[in-house]
Amino acid sequence: MNPLVLGGLLAALAGIVLSTLMDGNSLGVLIGPSSFVLVFLGSVGAAVVSFDLADIKRAPGALLRAFKGSAEDNDATITTLVSMAEVARREGLLALEKRVEEIDDPFLAQGLQLLADGVDGDSVHEMLEIDIASLDERHRSMISLFESLGAYAPTFGMMGTVIGLINMLGNLSDPSQLGLGMSLALLTTLYGVLFANLLYLPIASRLKRLNAQELAGRDLALDAMLAIQDGTSPRRLVDRLEAFLPVGQRVGYSARMEGPAPVAEPVATEAA
Repeated sequence: MNPLVLGGLLAALAGIVLSTLMDGNSLGVLIGPSSFVLVFLGSVGAAVVSFDLADIKRAPGALLRAFKGSAEDNDATITTLVSMAEVARREGLLALEKRVEEIDDPFLAQGLQLLADGVDGDSVHEMLEIDIASLDERHRSMISLFESLGAYAPTFGMMGTVIGLINMLGNLSDPSQLGLGMSLALLTTLYGVLFANLLYLPIASRLKRLNAQELAGRDLALDAMLAIQDGTSPRRLVDRLEAFLPVGQRVGYSARMEGPAPVAEPVATEAA
C-alpha cells in the first residue's frame, strides 16, 4: 500500500478512536453489525444498479490502484524518449523498431512502432489521441463509481436511522430501551458518513489525481514522439520536455545522456 494512503487512513481512524476515548466512551458504542451491513450492502447494491457489469468488474482493480498506485515517472520517460531521439537522428526512424522491444510501456511502444512504420504525423497523433481518450473514459467511469458510492452511503445511513427510529417508537412500552434504540439508530448515520468520507470519496479523489498524472505523462510522450518524427534534435527535445517537470528535476541534455537510459515502465491502471 502507498505509505501516504496508509498514513492518511490511520490518522483518520486514530482521530475517531482518540476522540471517543477522550470523552470517556467505550469503542463498543461505535460497533454495530446491522448498521454496517445496511450501509455497505445498500450503497454497493445501488451502485450495481447504476453501472454496467464491465464497470463493476473493473472496480476491484481500481480499488487496488487507489491504494497501491503511484504517479508516473515522467523523468524516466523523458530520458527514454531522448535516447530514442538519438537513435532516430543517427540511424533513422526505421531503427526504432529494434528498440521497441526494450520498452515496457505499451503506449510508448505503440507510438515508436508507428514512427518506425513510417505512419504520417497526423495519423500518429490521431491514433494516440484515441488511445488517451479511451483510457480517460475508462478511468472516469471508475471515478464516477466511487463518487456514486460516496453519495449513496450517507443516504442509506439516514435510511437506517429512520428504520431504527420506527422500531424504537414501536416499542415505547420499555422506556429504559429508548436511549439504546436511539444510539443504534444514529450509529447507522455515522457509518454512512464514515464510509463516504473515509473510504469512497477519498478513493475517487485519488483515482482522479492518478488519472490526471497519467494523462499528463501520455501527453508528454505524444508530444515527444511527434517531435522525434519531425526531426527535432535531442538537445532541443530535452528542453521542450523538461517544461513538463518541476524546476528541480530539470537536469538538461548532458546529464540525461551521461548514463544508460532507464526504460520507462508502464503504470498499472485499473482499466488499461
